[in-house]
Amino acid sequence: MTKKNSDQPKKTPVWLKAIKGFFRFLGRALITVFSVIIISGCIIGCVLATVILGMVDDAEVVDLDQLELSYTTIIYTKDAETGIYVEDTKLYGESGKLIWADYDQFPEYLIDTVVAAEDKRFWQHQGVDFARTIQATMDFLTGGDSGGGSTITQQLIKNVTGADEVRIDRKVKEIFNALALEKQYSKQQILEAYLNVIALGYNTKGVQAAANMYFDKDISELTLTECAGLIAITNNPSIYEPFGHPENNKDRREYIYGEMLENKYITREEYEVLCQQDIVTSKGQVTGTTSAKYTSWFIDYLIDDVIDDLMDEYGWDKKTAEYNLYNGGYRIYATVDNRIQNIAEEYYEDTDGFEKVLNQNQPDSAFVCLNYDGEVVAIVGGKGEKTGSRLFNIAAHGKRHIGSTIKPIACYALGIENDLITFSTVITDEPIYKAGETVGSTTFKADWPINYYKGYLGDVAVEEAVQRSINTIPVKLVELLTPRTVFDFLTQKLHISTLVETGSNNDVAVAPMALGSFTQGVSPIELAGAYQMIGNGGLYIEPHSYTQVLDSEGAVILKADTAPERVISSETSTILNKLCQRVVNAAPGTGTTARIPGFQVAGKTGSASDNTDLWFVGMTPKYLGVVWLGYSEGMKEIKYQTYPTPKIWKSIMADVMQGEDPTVTFPESSNVVSATYCKASGDIAGPSCTETSIGWYKKDNMPGNCIRCSGGLGFWEPGGYWNPGNEDPNPGVTVIG
Repeated sequence: MTKKNSDQPKKTPVWLKAIKGFFRFLGRALITVFSVIIISGCIIGCVLATVILGMVDDAEVVDLDQLELSYTTIIYTKDAETGIYVEDTKLYGESGKLIWADYDQFPEYLIDTVVAAEDKRFWQHQGVDFARTIQATMDFLTGGDSGGGSTITQQLIKNVTGADEVRIDRKVKEIFNALALEKQYSKQQILEAYLNVIALGYNTKGVQAAANMYFDKDISELTLTECAGLIAITNNPSIYEPFGHPENNKDRREYIYGEMLENKYITREEYEVLCQQDIVTSKGQVTGTTSAKYTSWFIDYLIDDVIDDLMDEYGWDKKTAEYNLYNGGYRIYATVDNRIQNIAEEYYEDTDGFEKVLNQNQPDSAFVCLNYDGEVVAIVGGKGEKTGSRLFNIAAHGKRHIGSTIKPIACYALGIENDLITFSTVITDEPIYKAGETVGSTTFKADWPINYYKGYLGDVAVEEAVQRSINTIPVKLVELLTPRTVFDFLTQKLHISTLVETGSNNDVAVAPMALGSFTQGVSPIELAGAYQMIGNGGLYIEPHSYTQVLDSEGAVILKADTAPERVISSETSTILNKLCQRVVNAAPGTGTTARIPGFQVAGKTGSASDNTDLWFVGMTPKYLGVVWLGYSEGMKEIKYQTYPTPKIWKSIMADVMQGEDPTVTFPESSNVVSATYCKASGDIAGPSCTETSIGWYKKDNMPGNCIRCSGGLGFWEPGGYWNPGNEDPNPGVTVIG
């Protein structure tokens, strides 16, 4: 028998080996997984740290200094005393429904209301309320609802940037942006910005615009109840605005009062009283100014002028140009003289004091005033109290028949410029076509043209033809000049844009070029622009309402074209001016009721056919004003006892000229001389001439000596004197200059 060896190791059972192998594998696996987790965690942590640090580095600070500018376009006007540009009117984005208010305009209880309702720890936190943020996050994960975690600062960032996506990275970025914002700006600046950009229903932004709309008040005038009513809207404007949902607004106000009580902004007694109070809405007008008043006629015109020029300069459509104007933070330097604008608007608003005509229904009217640099210093687009902003402006956009006001700027200007006539040239006032006469396809039923005095005077001098506004003589001159020549002058030199050149009914014809009955008509402002040359020595400068427009960064984006264009000689301008002075200052002038004692005044009346449009263009040495009178709807005859438009002009311009220097006179060319002329011949008068007047002439285009009355004796000497034989010189001739 063999003996067992006791030192030999025992065999491990197979099942135990299997168990041990399993645990060794499991241990290695767990170690591997744990290592992977640790490594992955480190990688993720590094990535997150990098992302977060990147967010810190990339934190965008909303520029609150530029925030108001980005919404607000400011119009500046000159201070009358200092000549310095000062802020006049603000225009705002969202079609004028955002009106910026400064912090010091806010009632104290408005601040208390918004803090209690929106961000209780606003004055303590640094832009982020982490307690609220953590609670809001937990509620989001668990399905609870304790309200949002955003502070006023975070809400401001969302309102300005428009970033409100529900994403973790967006929220983290917002937090860092809020922290950065509070490092740069004060709490007051942040609250001011927030209260100016919050949406408050009906496409209205900001508490100032909302105060105008819901209560017809300035924000500074609101009660605590009204302030709470506005802040209640912020929770959801479509549900809580007080016009359509007064009960919802009341419920939300009571919640706000409870928050104010809890935070000790009000007492228990005040809380009880406030909860019983209703708010009374009073729908007001939200305008593009800092008050609830409508913009002036001038501001209306300026806005349209800038929009048109933006379209021309940058090729924008009207919608784009208008949006950029209201939202671009532009700086516009206006030409208006507020003193003159106020004088004109006050006169036009007082319909009881307005010059009356004999019609039962009084006609409408418009007025525009320029200086001789082409600057529009005042404009009124209609009669009566202004009922809105950006109304149709007849002075700027109306197209009316200008009647006899065309004569000085067309046939007489070109006739004198081309030496076809002088101040005293005698022309026969007689019909051009007789009744029954056929010209082309037209058979005249009566003598044509017809004068307003229903007859014909025979031989008259140009001076009298202008004074009486005779029709026949301009027709003769236009036929001599040709309608095409006159048309080209009006359109190319005087830049009248509404004349029609082609088609069966066009303005390249004798009647429209001589008598002003155009196919479409002319606006008062374009007529004023054309008359500048008579008051400033022969220059045309495009009428403009601003000198320049800057963008929010100060770059010039529009600049008015103020370059003068010579359209007639200074000699012609001087003679035309003298002719127009005779219309006002001497019988039988049609504009004698426009005289302003102590001042030089020149002017011209105008009446369209059947008196449907009445005009007066009046000039002083400093200003040029145009008055139109007529019916806006349709053509209706105006009946009057005394021609009304010169009287309207004087009523305004006499006030305008108060304080002006009466010694200032119109510019006169040194190449123009005055002389006594014979009214019978139009030539330089001699001692035998019994009817004489004073005329003004170019030195190189003097009339001859009157031989009709003197029998052929006498001659004109270069020195400017009448010398019949050996007699003493007649001092009736004087050299100007």
